[in-house]
Amino acid sequence: MTLEEKLGFDKIREMLAGECSNQLALRMTQEMTFLTNYEKVLRELRQTEEMRQIVMFASSFPSQDFVDMTEELARLKVENTVIDVEELLNLKVSLSTLRDVLRFFHDSADDRNESGQPSYPALTQLAERVEWDDAVLRSLNKIVDDKGDIYDTASPTLNEIRQRMRRKRIDVDLQISKTLAHAKREGWAPEDAEATIRDGRMVIPMLDTHRRKIKGLIHDESATRRTAYLEPSEVVELNNDLRELEFDERKEIIRILTAFSDLLRPQLGALLSAYWFLARIDFIRAKARLALRLNAGMPIVNDAVLMEWLDARHPLLVLDERVKEVVSFNIKLDNENHILIISGPNAGGKSVCLKAVGLIQYMLQCGLLVPCRETSEFGIFESVFIDIGDQQSIADDLSTYTSHLQNMKALLARADEKTLFLLDELGGGTEPRAGCAIAEALLEELCRRHSFGVVTTHFADLKLLADKHLGIVNGAMLFDTERMRPRYMLAIGHPGSSFAFEIAANIGFPADVLEAASQKVGAEMLNFEHQLQQMELDKQEIARQKEELAVADSFLAEVVQKYQRLNEKLEAKKYDIISQARAEAKQILTDANRTVEQTISDIKTAQAEKEQTAQARGRLRDKLEEVKQKEAVAAEKRRKSKLSVQQINKSTTQHSESDVVEGEIAVGDIVKIVGQESYGEVVELKGKKAVIESNSLRMRIAVENLQKTRKKVIPADKSKKQESRFQSIFDDINEKRKYFNPTLDLRGQRAEDALSQLDHFLDEAQLLGEKELRILHGKGYGILKTLIRERLQHNHDVQSFRSERLELGGDGITVVNLK
Repeated sequence: MTLEEKLGFDKIREMLAGECSNQLALRMTQEMTFLTNYEKVLRELRQTEEMRQIVMFASSFPSQDFVDMTEELARLKVENTVIDVEELLNLKVSLSTLRDVLRFFHDSADDRNESGQPSYPALTQLAERVEWDDAVLRSLNKIVDDKGDIYDTASPTLNEIRQRMRRKRIDVDLQISKTLAHAKREGWAPEDAEATIRDGRMVIPMLDTHRRKIKGLIHDESATRRTAYLEPSEVVELNNDLRELEFDERKEIIRILTAFSDLLRPQLGALLSAYWFLARIDFIRAKARLALRLNAGMPIVNDAVLMEWLDARHPLLVLDERVKEVVSFNIKLDNENHILIISGPNAGGKSVCLKAVGLIQYMLQCGLLVPCRETSEFGIFESVFIDIGDQQSIADDLSTYTSHLQNMKALLARADEKTLFLLDELGGGTEPRAGCAIAEALLEELCRRHSFGVVTTHFADLKLLADKHLGIVNGAMLFDTERMRPRYMLAIGHPGSSFAFEIAANIGFPADVLEAASQKVGAEMLNFEHQLQQMELDKQEIARQKEELAVADSFLAEVVQKYQRLNEKLEAKKYDIISQARAEAKQILTDANRTVEQTISDIKTAQAEKEQTAQARGRLRDKLEEVKQKEAVAAEKRRKSKLSVQQINKSTTQHSESDVVEGEIAVGDIVKIVGQESYGEVVELKGKKAVIESNSLRMRIAVENLQKTRKKVIPADKSKKQESRFQSIFDDINEKRKYFNPTLDLRGQRAEDALSQLDHFLDEAQLLGEKELRILHGKGYGILKTLIRERLQHNHDVQSFRSERLELGGDGITVVNLK
């Protein structure tokens, strides 16, 4: 088996070939090779990623008629050769596709992004090299129609010939109809007889007994010999003339094709290059379509040797419809840890994981997009080596282990720091101690050479190498001990257990035999295996709890800030209300004094006349009544405002200030969060921030937002309420986070609906603590993009936004960073 067959790349190549519609593109698929030049790999990947964006978003890009005409054009290099009539239509439609492709990239070159580059720079650069004269296509459009037929107007002579042919056919039809009608009236032909064609000539069916009644030529007779097919003598001459016109038509068509071939011949060089470009586009389009089937993208590629893959998936499993769910894996190999030893149960996915590593790396260096997260980082290796499966040979007198040894010998002969090796079940196939010793020595030598590799094994001695040598790290394929089945998940950092005894017991292996076996192995060995598995499960549980605590920490800190802002607003509102009340009271007093003074002045001026004095006193009473009413309204406003502030303060804190004491906060103090009813114990002080613990939950809060209390323990009733409330909050957040998609697709939406969805999307993302979002709005005329970015610009929760990287969508996608 070849390396590609061992990895499964031959199946990938077959699927890629199935996506091609061009014979030359199909040949490019077969010639696709493993690339070791960084610039070439990057160019191939960029071209494929740009085409993936085109296939997804650019509906105007041609999707058919990528016909390969290189063989026909190469044949025309010989003088006096003429293009076949059947090839004219293929030439026409393929040149039309070529023209549309070049026009698409020319237009996209004018539509530059914010950085001033074309929308598809790698493909545009490829298209700029194509030079061809579209006069060929214009000539073709005058010669052949969309069905492949030669136009009557292809030449004046052809037009005249075909007009004469049409007139002759009319004459033939008239004469045939006339003769057939006469034969029917005389009873010489069946009543239901119709004119037909024999040997390319119009004939009428005659009853055999009357075949001599009409002069003419007998061309055929029926199987029963009851009917003869006669060409009337009057039609013979007309058919002869028509046959001569058909000969003239063919000669004129050949003349037209000859003239067109002569026009084509000087441009064959440019046309062959153009058709190579068209095939190249079809090949890249096939790679893009395969990437969409794989849900693959372009990762970060470095001019170095490394692996830092996130959510990688086995390509063949992704394409297998029988597999309902493909478990992804993360892997990291760098200068510090460059050899991974994977252990775990049988049928737990070790070999599948090893093959996936090799296949994904091989695909990338063949210029194919890979199924992993786009933030994954890849390096470039000079060579890939794999030893997997049973390779014994009767013809060569090789055992399985001997063939493995020969492969190891070949690996040692050329392994260096740019080699990636993949070794399955290393050390197996021979006496365990000897096989393990050779395998251990081999890995130590490869580690010394700083080669990169992934190894699967069951040997405990190989698992211990990670503790002895820098550069080697263990990995485990996890196993569900409760359900007794593999989880197909790779965890790096600890070795895995084979679970031989557990699996044997699960399938009903005799208990007494297992007991005897366990005594031979020893309890210490079994405990070691169990501790390995339990350690990994505990690690995952701790990581899960740590993530939940981080979410809680962030959420509670945000709640504190919101309450602080609310209190600040209330204090400001309180100050404004008091200031307004004072101003109103001052104005009331001023108006009252002015009224009193005016009344006294009126009384003095009127010299205390009773009527005028009464009027003045009446005005004074009215003014006093008005003053009382204004004072009552102002008092009511102050009362309501006070109640509002009291209610809000009551909702944020239910404890009196008597719990709070002055003094510097120290580790061990019971503190209260400002503006809240939550209590917690200070477990750590870090500068201006304190880590407080409440109900096993830890959060980091600024010291200025905490109040020291005289309590020695957290109140029990409050503890239970906090625990219930926090658990409800965490459950709600985890549920929302589980189904939250950080990408919002607004393409095709009306502006009003799109902005409404955007606001809701941003609010939910802010609540869940998301930091980076992607908004798909497409390119089009840019109207929706402009409206969306204006809305983002005025949103206080948005820290910044930008266009997506060119290879990931460019101006058609906006990446938003939240505060």
